[in-house]
Amino acid sequence: MARLSLLIAAFVLLLPAVAEAKTVKIYVLRGEALSSVKRQAADGPEAALKVLLQGVTAAERKKGYGSAIPSGVTLTSAEVEDNKVELEFSGTFAASDVSYLARVAQVVYTATGADSEIEEVEIRGRTFTRADFAPPEEYEAPKPPTKKPAAPSDPRAVQDKLAQLGYLPEDAVTGKWDYRSQQAVLAFQSWEGLERDGIVGEMTQDRLDSAGRPLAQNRTGSGRKVEIHRGQGVILLIEAGRVVRVIHTSTGVGNNSTDLGTPPGNFKVTREVEEAWSVPFKMFMDHAVYWGVGLAIYGAADVPAGPASHGGARIPMPEVEVVFEFVEVGTPVRVI
Repeated sequence: MARLSLLIAAFVLLLPAVAEAKTVKIYVLRGEALSSVKRQAADGPEAALKVLLQGVTAAERKKGYGSAIPSGVTLTSAEVEDNKVELEFSGTFAASDVSYLARVAQVVYTATGADSEIEEVEIRGRTFTRADFAPPEEYEAPKPPTKKPAAPSDPRAVQDKLAQLGYLPEDAVTGKWDYRSQQAVLAFQSWEGLERDGIVGEMTQDRLDSAGRPLAQNRTGSGRKVEIHRGQGVILLIEAGRVVRVIHTSTGVGNNSTDLGTPPGNFKVTREVEEAWSVPFKMFMDHAVYWGVGLAIYGAADVPAGPASHGGARIPMPEVEVVFEFVEVGTPVRVI
């Protein structure tokens, strides 16, 4: 019996040591910004990255977390030398689309966070550091175009009518024709099916004289709702079934796609961020209102007459605080 016990003890000593799991941070996306969540993994970047590739949990997804890394991607090699790790992934990781830099950022932050000695990450022959994805030290809000828009013959009268219909707030009726007024005209033209040029020509003026306030698709309930009408290029802010504001928007160029499009459906506001940093596009999104897993209504310097966004809904800078203050986490958002 003593001999058997000695043999068992010797066998146990010869077994490879099992790595002890510890709490690590893996980096996922919340909107287009990086955000960390905690997981259990062994020491080193390889173990942390394998956990990252498992994706987010259902509970995290409900809170607006997501990942730009395609499902099914595997880590095929991780070679550490000094302060650098060279990584190889299965083919789908390298898919060329707008989210590629976002997935690289997830990998870089997760790998460097898992080992304090590692500062550089090499992927497909290119070396990255955290600095490649960091926002500028100082925030600078997008600025509307400086070019003065063409004014109608009676600016105050047009502004007054636009305000009556919900395209402008009352305090924007100043008699001075500005960018906000032009964007309101674009929203009106879009909703009414007119040519979108932002100019109050004869057809636009005639329609203004006879038009009514837009009607929401969902006019039930007493609370606040948001409808994003992609085809009409407008966002409707709805309270107690009535449209209180109509705002011009430019949605995703990819229509229904999950890549460059703004997919339709029923969602809810997941969070609001005044200065949201977009990792893949290296730009700030002013007063971003996120819905679903990561798309957002946000202020941009340029809101053209047609779709031009990479998925979210751009709105004019003068309107960002209106939307930001109108919604709260949980406000229903319907994309049509």
